[in-house]
Amino acid sequence: MFSKNVVEKILSDLDRIQNRIGYCFRNRLLLVQVFLHSSVFNVPIEVEIDGRKELLSSNQRLEFLGDGILSYLVSEYVFLKYPTFSEDYLSSYKSLIVNYYTLYKVCFHLGLQEYLVFNYESLGKNSANLKTFSDTVEALIGAIYLDSESVFPVKKFFLDVILGVFYLYLDEIVENIFDWKGFLQSILQKKGLQLPKYKVVDKSHDGFFIMACYDGIEVSSGFGRTKKEAEKQAALNFIKKMRLDQ
Repeated sequence: MFSKNVVEKILSDLDRIQNRIGYCFRNRLLLVQVFLHSSVFNVPIEVEIDGRKELLSSNQRLEFLGDGILSYLVSEYVFLKYPTFSEDYLSSYKSLIVNYYTLYKVCFHLGLQEYLVFNYESLGKNSANLKTFSDTVEALIGAIYLDSESVFPVKKFFLDVILGVFYLYLDEIVENIFDWKGFLQSILQKKGLQLPKYKVVDKSHDGFFIMACYDGIEVSSGFGRTKKEAEKQAALNFIKKMRLDQ
């Protein structure tokens, strides 16, 4: 069950959080909502904050708003930065910045994961996944926009923080979100070689999959929360092991 102690914990670290994100909230309740997963409660509840009674809800609506604002800011950024790029190239570059892995890295770079609130009894220990952390950053964007009533503070957060993290971890981001399975297939087809096959070789108690990539014999393996993630990692390891990218 939700406890007002959750609000008090976030408020006690308010200055630290605001210093990390580079924005000072006028409505502190918006910042609290950023960290409340929908599993905590399904309907708004009343809490007392700063001597006032307010309705508090999860971060889902903030996430929806932040997603749209971020899409606009990234579209504008790549459009202005690359005046000769076609629509396809612009879309590809945009997807690198707005994808869940980039925003997950932003969340951890800022240390925001420390404040996320879940109902672990209903969701289990695997409830906090990469998308959950990326959703938190989108909720934060929505909250900054509502609090400031302007896109300019959000744009500053995007340029200073999100882009900074994006370029800092660019190699890791590309490695994690690129379609290595499709890339491996295209390489082998061009070389006239047999396409590999994938097989589940193990599933851990924590729900992770281990996939093997075969070319007659097992060449590589991959590890992931889903079969798709494990296959992608296995394909990347296949490329590295066989030096197909040389």
